[in-house]
Amino acid sequence: MSSIIGIVVGAGLLLYSILSQGGVSIFYDPPSLMIVGGGTLAAILISFPLQRVVGLFKILKNVFAKDADAGAYIAVVVRLAHKARKDSLLSLQGDATNVKNRMMSMGLQLVIDGQPPEIVRAVLETELDGLLSRHDEGARIFKSMGRYSPAFGLIGTLIGLISMLKSLAGGPENLGPGMATALITTFYGALFSNLLFLPMADKLENSSAKEVQQIRIVIEGILMIQEGQNPRMIEQKLNAYLEPEQRIQHFDRMLKRDKGAAEGG
Repeated sequence: MSSIIGIVVGAGLLLYSILSQGGVSIFYDPPSLMIVGGGTLAAILISFPLQRVVGLFKILKNVFAKDADAGAYIAVVVRLAHKARKDSLLSLQGDATNVKNRMMSMGLQLVIDGQPPEIVRAVLETELDGLLSRHDEGARIFKSMGRYSPAFGLIGTLIGLISMLKSLAGGPENLGPGMATALITTFYGALFSNLLFLPMADKLENSSAKEVQQIRIVIEGILMIQEGQNPRMIEQKLNAYLEPEQRIQHFDRMLKRDKGAAEGG
């Protein structure tokens, strides 16, 4: 939600400023857009594999995706710990098949198959490293776009200045188009970089950090389930991954759950 609000507020304020300066038409210049947009796209295609560039739209949805609640992952791990402690690790087979989180499904299946803890950790850590590598590349693409777009804005400025200088012999009336291209391309480059590309790169990095936190919860939780630790102890240890505000929310859920269990008993 914050991404949508930020884009809407930023674009709205810029549009208001543009309208107050004479209207949208004077800030619309197709050649300048082609210089900045086409140049940035060309640079990205040169810098990164085509498959990654084409997959940019899949990466883009992560900018607007809602962050998962890390406390919910703890609740699932604790539920599975209770079930394994009551019945056995083999009783988690259905959960391993039906759980939506791929890392949790993989970890549970390894535990059910009887793999030693060091193998379970090694496999899940390797999967986590691969996930981080893919997320890092997505953020780097947007950072590169944020770096290239102002550069092509400057190139457009040089093109406009050259055109303007060549038009000096034709009289002052020929200076306008060249000067407009010179200034508007710089405007486009700075706008795309600072309102879209760089903020999106930062958002992807923040989302990746939160997803890593959730995966750490899953890995440590599964290993503690495998060791047969007390579910209450597992819950307390995993709470260390939560921020103070999240812990308050999670403890509220714990109190409601315990109260409901007591009233049901």
